[in-house]
Amino acid sequence: MSHTHGLYKYDLVADKDDELLRVQVKKANQNNEKPWKYRLFTEQYQGGQVDIFAGYIVEEDNVFYVAFDEVGRNNFRVNTKDRAELSDHNASEANLLEDYTFERAFRQYMTNTETEEQNETSSSDPVEGQ
Repeated sequence: MSHTHGLYKYDLVADKDDELLRVQVKKANQNNEKPWKYRLFTEQYQGGQVDIFAGYIVEEDNVFYVAFDEVGRNNFRVNTKDRAELSDHNASEANLLEDYTFERAFRQYMTNTETEEQNETSSSDPVEGQ
């Protein structure tokens, strides 16, 4: 892990499996009406500036991770309730804190990167008959 120097949209550089990832650390804001829900505000970031967000929940002293491509320029919400506390439907729909690990965010980032590379390769392939 390295800290950035200068004016960058990311705070840290993480080295995972020979991939350098730009990580933006954000304090997760608690929803006053639903104190088990937290959100990140990500609308000030654009693709190519950040690879992964690390959301820090002060009240729980816990961190969750989410790939930029999964969040984009939208707010991202995470639920700190235990899966067992939720109905089956809510458990399947909620972004549960326990699911948003660094490993998961890294896999999501790598999947998105591979998909983008495949799309670029196929769009640059010559069209037959031309």
